[in-house]
Amino acid sequence: MYTDPEVVRRKVDRELRDFVERIDHYRARGIWVLEYRFPTLLVAFTTPNLKPHAIAPYGVLLDLSNYDVEPPSVTFVNPFTRVPLKGAQIPTVLRRIRLLPSSAEPTDTQPTANGQHVPNAVVEQLLVYWPQEQIPFVCLQGVREYHENPGHTGDPWWLHRGKGAGRIIRLLDLISKYGTEAMTQLQFKIDIQIVAADVVDPA
Repeated sequence: MYTDPEVVRRKVDRELRDFVERIDHYRARGIWVLEYRFPTLLVAFTTPNLKPHAIAPYGVLLDLSNYDVEPPSVTFVNPFTRVPLKGAQIPTVLRRIRLLPSSAEPTDTQPTANGQHVPNAVVEQLLVYWPQEQIPFVCLQGVREYHENPGHTGDPWWLHRGKGAGRIIRLLDLISKYGTEAMTQLQFKIDIQIVAADVVDPA
């Protein structure tokens, strides 16, 4: 099913107006919109809590084609060149800590004790799946790559479409909250190379 591009454009413009109304808030959090050329949106993420200087370790390119019959496609990119980043090039892990409700049904990924489900357990969820040498994808409901992944055939987009899962602001908020906003220090790797030189006898 495809939507008239003009209808899609109006939906996107309406959401971006909501973003612009709070532009100072999002800028302070390090969410900087660099370019909008329908149907793509380029956003840079900076590190507002990194002292003494903020950096822009990555950006994301959102493809909003056919929104919201389809959820946005999200690709991590170099914010200066728009070149997609591989997993090894992204300097942080988007890690979310969740408290499972006591009524949650047990799954293979939830904590167990002696084979029994542990209610109210704290679990870690990685929001980005990134093989080191491949282009990663955002493993989050409301992202096109998540719902197109064969492992998520039981969780179709239509179950979440009316609940705001694919809203532009929501996706940017989560990528910032669990990514760049959580970065508070840099780690440097220094490679030292010793080059042997010929010794000349002055005699």
